[in-house]
Amino acid sequence: NEIHFDADNAERVKIDSTGLVMTSGNITINAATADETASGIVASFTAGEALVRGECVYFKASDSKMWVAKAVAGSTTPPCMALAAADIAEDAAGLFLLQGFIQDNASFPSYTIGGTVYTPEAADSGTGKWVPEAAAPDSDGDLVQKLGWAVTANTLYFSPSQDVIEHA
Repeated sequence: NEIHFDADNAERVKIDSTGLVMTSGNITINAATADETASGIVASFTAGEALVRGECVYFKASDSKMWVAKAVAGSTTPPCMALAAADIAEDAAGLFLLQGFIQDNASFPSYTIGGTVYTPEAADSGTGKWVPEAAAPDSDGDLVQKLGWAVTANTLYFSPSQDVIEHA
């Protein structure tokens, strides 16, 4: 009831009753993702509303669903916890990127390579979607949260900070 993977006559990975166990080596995540794909740590959740790939979301404990996260002053949403890794219909299960790389040429605006991205205070003017934005929220009461950085104009490394600061 086990699967063992060996390289150079040494066990590197095994799958047993405890799960996947790496005995040595590295986990490699592809930074050169193709358009409309994500690479990294993903998990399946149910969407509380229709979501588009790349939208910032939070987990709502009262219904155990993912909802759009906003940095808007007076917003009661918790910080961004994940990005939708695909288009997901309301009340449907889908994949969400918890940490890693995501590319979307249609949903993302053109980011500055190497620039930090933040939880959005407004929907993107080009797409109408709540995707990460390049400028930190700047209105009084807005919530500022760093989400990662731009690898290319349409590829992000997503690693959300759990530190959220209210703009004053």
